[in-house]
Amino acid sequence: MRKLLVLLLVLMTAVSSTACGGNSDDNQISSKNGQTTLKIWYWGEQEAPGMKSFIDKAAEVYMKENTNIKVDAVLQESDTLYSAFRSAAKAKQGPDIQYFWGGTQALEDVWMGNVAPLSDYWSKEDIDNLPLAQRSETYWDGKQWCMPFYQYGSVWGYNKELFAKAGLDANNPPRTWEEFMTTCEALKKAGITPIGMGLKDGYFGGWIISLLGQQNMNTKQELVDLIKGSDNKSYTDPENYEWITKLKEMKDKGYFNTDIMSLDLYQGQQLFDSGEAAMTINAEPYLAQLERKEGADKIGIMRTPSFGEGKMADSVGIPSQVLAITSFSKNKEEAAKFLKFLHTEDMMKLMYQEAGAVTPDKRFKDEWLNTEVDKQIMAWSKGNPEFWYQYFYPFGFESSGVNPIVQKLFAVDLAPEEAAKEFQDALKKWKNQNPELLTAFEKWKVLE
Repeated sequence: MRKLLVLLLVLMTAVSSTACGGNSDDNQISSKNGQTTLKIWYWGEQEAPGMKSFIDKAAEVYMKENTNIKVDAVLQESDTLYSAFRSAAKAKQGPDIQYFWGGTQALEDVWMGNVAPLSDYWSKEDIDNLPLAQRSETYWDGKQWCMPFYQYGSVWGYNKELFAKAGLDANNPPRTWEEFMTTCEALKKAGITPIGMGLKDGYFGGWIISLLGQQNMNTKQELVDLIKGSDNKSYTDPENYEWITKLKEMKDKGYFNTDIMSLDLYQGQQLFDSGEAAMTINAEPYLAQLERKEGADKIGIMRTPSFGEGKMADSVGIPSQVLAITSFSKNKEEAAKFLKFLHTEDMMKLMYQEAGAVTPDKRFKDEWLNTEVDKQIMAWSKGNPEFWYQYFYPFGFESSGVNPIVQKLFAVDLAPEEAAKEFQDALKKWKNQNPELLTAFEKWKVLE
């Protein structure tokens, strides 16, 4: 995510007045006058407004409690989050703690040798406080590599007032695909755009495959095996491209805004905010903030209606964005302590208070939640399987395969079978171009 993926540039902002990203002199000398500088490059303000305020306040508390530590936290720009870090990692000069979007979007830097294992510095008891579903996204080769920082349940938001206007039961959103299509048709007939979305930047591809693609699977490992090609599994197998058929059905029936190809992801999502579309897909912190603004009598959420035959047909996506200790950090122990600090009760409560973001931690208390969005997602996490498809396929496969193929599906009359073949061809190309990453990926046994 979740991440995820915004186009608006944000100013690089530091906790301390002297903070700056990637200063080699600061990185070569991590301790001065008996004080250790802990450098943190983070993201999150873009999808969890208030994250910068939280980091500022958390750093202030930590420095008061640990006077030998100076926390130098820099909010990163979206479009350079990875490129800036990888340049720093190549020079072995940069942050002690780095933010990543989760799953393979973090594991690729693990496989590049840029990350130190969290489990080398946290005790088993500490690790066991992390929920299994979020742990599994960055657990590889017997180690926990990243710390789940905040979760962003990715679900459908719907406008209860527009549902009621179309004669629909606003308190009982659709649960099956047939009900979903009936709902969309009723909205369309009432002159309401059913779904607001943008596809110009392509990022919708990673979202929609994560909401539809897993429905014929029983485990996360099945997707990893599909990517590996185990037992000759392929995207051309009907069960692995049924989701494309469903997406094309939505497109052909005119259930998206007509200018979807002219809008970026977040521009399309804003059609929901403005009341121009009845539904959209968005992240938990954002939808919760929208509920606080508009009220629970207007903003509702729902899981993706089911159509598949697998256990994951009833799954919900509650992935996490992560923080990791860099392999080149000279302050790994201190970095691990700061990460542990972020999972203390006071900090979990503070992050929710400031940014509306929920910490993936078994000790997080339901009673802290103050929106129906958060309460519903928490309930789903306890009663439904969790699976975010995007975090279990190669990061590069998204930009070279998933996103452009979904764009093509909307731009031309591409049959689902043809799209499935293009997915398989794109996957083959990624494998041929990334033999070292493929070798690491093939070692992946998902923690379930």
